[in-house]
Amino acid sequence: MSAVTLSTTLYRDHHASVGKLVDRIETLLAAPSTAADPGPLAATVRDLFGIFTIHLALEDDALYPRLLAHPDPALRSTAARFQTEMGSLRTRFDQYRTRWPGPVAAAKDPAAFIHDTRQIVTALKQRIAREDRGLYDVIDRSALTGAA
Repeated sequence: MSAVTLSTTLYRDHHASVGKLVDRIETLLAAPSTAADPGPLAATVRDLFGIFTIHLALEDDALYPRLLAHPDPALRSTAARFQTEMGSLRTRFDQYRTRWPGPVAAAKDPAAFIHDTRQIVTALKQRIAREDRGLYDVIDRSALTGAA
């Protein structure tokens, strides 16, 4: 089998973009005014999901297929585990988006919206940290370089 080449730069850049939005969301979550007007938080969450949806598509269509075809069984196994775990997180995100489609829904129950947003943001941050260290670093150490 020929070598599988890729770069984690694009994926790490997406994580950085997601991280900036998460920082904005956490600032809004801490603001006392958010309970009275959850609109700005809902708009920022919508931005987050736009970027995150693109990121997931890139991982699903480009990254994971290459990793699952890699000749290194440890790397294939790591990729398969992360891909499986991502499925459950994606389900949680889909449930969140269904429950909180926008500012009108958030305004109906701001306390629950804030609570659910904290939970989903925490899950996302944990996932990104694990992927950066547990998958992307493994890829980089495996000297998989070249086109993403």
